[in-house]
Amino acid sequence: MDLRILSPEDIFPRRPKWRFEPEIPDYFAMYSSLWGGVVKDPALMVIPLDDHMVHRGDGIFEAFKCVNGRIYNFDAHLSRLENSARLISLNPPFDLETIKEITLKTVAIAGVKDCRIRIYVSRGLGNAFSCSPVGCRSQLYIVVLKESAPPPYHYTEGASAITSCILTKPSFFAQVKSCNYLPNALAHLEAHEKGADFAIILDQRGYLAEGPTQSIAIVDHQKIFKYPKLDNILKGTTLFRAVALAEELIKAGELKSISSSDISQEEAYRSLEILAFTVGIAVVPIVKYDEKVIGAGKPGPVFHHLLELFHKDYTENMELLTPVPYDEITNG
Repeated sequence: MDLRILSPEDIFPRRPKWRFEPEIPDYFAMYSSLWGGVVKDPALMVIPLDDHMVHRGDGIFEAFKCVNGRIYNFDAHLSRLENSARLISLNPPFDLETIKEITLKTVAIAGVKDCRIRIYVSRGLGNAFSCSPVGCRSQLYIVVLKESAPPPYHYTEGASAITSCILTKPSFFAQVKSCNYLPNALAHLEAHEKGADFAIILDQRGYLAEGPTQSIAIVDHQKIFKYPKLDNILKGTTLFRAVALAEELIKAGELKSISSSDISQEEAYRSLEILAFTVGIAVVPIVKYDEKVIGAGKPGPVFHHLLELFHKDYTENMELLTPVPYDEITNG
């Protein structure tokens, strides 16, 4: 097979066929600190192969959403990004305020009001694929993409889950939102192969920890909202909002209290409700776990009330909604 050297002109007219409708692309815009600007063509949304984030998983990220032109819970995600960077001694190329400004402008350039946003801070390029991060120059990548939603039956009928054979990462690594997600990906695959919607990962002691990309909580028969101890899981921003919103259910008498504690599989099996939380889904009820029916086998009252509170939070809680400056951006 003969190979020839390709020029950019050879490659770009032969852009890959992306799996989306032409009128509604999955990817709206990407910022790269390497190029110092934003691109809107998905074929140009690339990261160098010798970036440590690509060949070593040496980077961190955050994922959040924009609802009707306002980014939800932005500062909490930036704070966790900063904490992840600190834990792994990664110096971002910009301070948080600059990252925030670049993110807002990238969303404005994308020109969409409802979308997902992902921020990546990589260790960067350098050292010719060496494992050593010494000498690498960190980079910032921001992607604005189509909002996604779980299947409607998750909310109307409830979802299923299995216990994964993959154990959670050790405590230190569990608290870093790193780009090394191989265990998470394998747990996702395991759930798919077993015909379940979600996988639940146990910690090193055998207690419930989290899903591949979800936080997990239960409601027990004493009406206590319980979630795993924070030293064994990623500190989920959506879980923290759920804890804050659940205070309203305590005031209404629908919950007795909130507790962070060890949760065994048996306790989960016997619970009234199991709930999964993440940015994209807010909250989803798990009505079958390891083939065992949970509670009444249908979405429960705590789920319904939390979902209502989340929808209100997304649209009315101005303290957590950062407006995107669309009017300041001219799309060329």
